Amino acid sequence: LYDWANSAYATIVLAGFFPIIYAEYFAVSIDSSERTLYLGISNSAASLLLIISAPLFGLLADRFNKKKLFLSIFAFLSIASTFTLTFISSNSYILASMFFSISLLGFMMANVFYDSMLLDFENDKFNRISSYGYAFGYLGGGIAFVIALLFLYYTEQSDLELIASKKIVFIFTSFWWLLFMMPLIIFWQDDTNYNKSKLSILQSFKELFSNKKIFYFLLAYWVYIDGVDTIIRMAVNYGLSIGFSSTDLLIALLVTQFVSFPGTLIILKISDIFGIEKAIMFCLLIYLGITLFAYNLYTVQQFYLIATLIGFAQGGIQALSRSYFAALTPSSRSSEFFGIYNMLGKFAALLGPIVVGLVTFYTSDSRIGMASISIFFLIGIILFNYSASRNK
Repeated sequence: LYDWANSAYATIVLAGFFPIIYAEYFAVSIDSSERTLYLGISNSAASLLLIISAPLFGLLADRFNKKKLFLSIFAFLSIASTFTLTFISSNSYILASMFFSISLLGFMMANVFYDSMLLDFENDKFNRISSYGYAFGYLGGGIAFVIALLFLYYTEQSDLELIASKKIVFIFTSFWWLLFMMPLIIFWQDDTNYNKSKLSILQSFKELFSNKKIFYFLLAYWVYIDGVDTIIRMAVNYGLSIGFSSTDLLIALLVTQFVSFPGTLIILKISDIFGIEKAIMFCLLIYLGITLFAYNLYTVQQFYLIATLIGFAQGGIQALSRSYFAALTPSSRSSEFFGIYNMLGKFAALLGPIVVGLVTFYTSDSRIGMASISIFFLIGIILFNYSASRNK
């Protein structure tokens, strides 16, 4: 239910409406290049703060056995700052950027402790719980997004600024997240095993990277999740650059959301039958195929097919990577190690878009730029195969 709850933020605010509202309302008085700069700074600032603080807060959560408390603090921080965006006036782009950045930081930090909660269950349940979480997250985020779209469609003639500016989606997202996280807040009990270790963050990094199984997996994860995140972030821009309309892109986003629900569960079944390593490898091969297929993309029907393939694989690769890492992690160090895991995930998001941008710029061909993402999956496949072989 927490996946169901916070996915509304990821879909409605992060991927869907905030960039649009920012362009059409919060920053309408500045040109597009300056607007892009402020929006980029907002995203990067939140990621940078997470990179710096996630291992520290993870260490504190483990030391004091307070996963739910830290999750609640950062979730409420994100909910409150998202709700506050409703009251920011037109052309207040600095203020809007600040509160968006705070909301994004709270969203990402809360996930550090949520991910680490997986280790409070038995090892044989990791794959199933992680996969069902991602599956219902995509379903919940998709349903919330459709509700928001339908509401705005049927009230598009309204003179009420809250609706005309689309800011009402911030209120809807805040209440959705708050409502569906309540079962976790009420019923979750942190593991009673108290971690009395007094390791520093530096010692924690040394211990993590001295464990070869964890080190080689994190290296593989860092590379291939960069490719996954780059496709998520650059797909819309790529679609626009080769001539598809915003309506086509919106439909593709919805296709990806709703295919991810059954797709994640199918990948889970594959992992049950063939093993988690083969299931992760299968997802990586699908992504490699997507990048090569995108080079020869010409029709909107092909674009929808790629959206379907992304939806099929993305929940599985995210869910199984989380549970695979959980199986390698000592339960007493869960928040701390997942802080580092999420930190690497944010580091990964920095390299891929730059590679795509530079390749596209120097070749003047967005198709070659998108195809360049394949290198991340090729290297990721090699590293993960090596990592998996060390775990035998």
